[in-house]
Amino acid sequence: MNPLPLVWPPLAPRLECAQAELLARARNGDREAIALLFGRSRERIVALCFQILRDRESAEDAAQEILLRAFDKMPQFRGESEFSTWLYRMALNFCLDRQRKTGRRAQLYERVSEPETFAPDHAGQIETRLALERALDELDEPSRLALILREWHELSYEEIAAVLRLPLGTVKSRLNSARREFRRVWEAQNGE
Repeated sequence: MNPLPLVWPPLAPRLECAQAELLARARNGDREAIALLFGRSRERIVALCFQILRDRESAEDAAQEILLRAFDKMPQFRGESEFSTWLYRMALNFCLDRQRKTGRRAQLYERVSEPETFAPDHAGQIETRLALERALDELDEPSRLALILREWHELSYEEIAAVLRLPLGTVKSRLNSARREFRRVWEAQNGE
């Protein structure tokens, strides 16, 4: 006798069905469905844009532009990949193109208030975050992008391969070397 799942009825098939239904409605121009899909993805797109552009205002502007472009291209989404993969690829292309057009990297750090305005724990978190960003900045762009997608955005190897348009073996190899290089840079910067 099979025990009943902890949640009844099972949610996973309903959520997948809801996602598929939303995508179908969105491809047909249903603005409510598009708004729901984009609303679920917006924070992750802003975070990815920030990690590439390194400026909060530029990341917000880029995310807005990406979502507008995705809205225009929604009827062209064929469903050959996950919606999130399609949106990540669009965001990655947009941000890399923006970097190339400006001819320089955006500011490395957000401006933060005086450290004493933060609680000690929060100030420590900011210092750690800045140290992580400095270490990431030392990596070459392909390694940095792969590491960001895997470790910060928790994409699977297959999703990273689709977003970066690389063979799966190349993604695994790139991540392996990126982790080694990140560790080397981190230890050098932090005296570990």
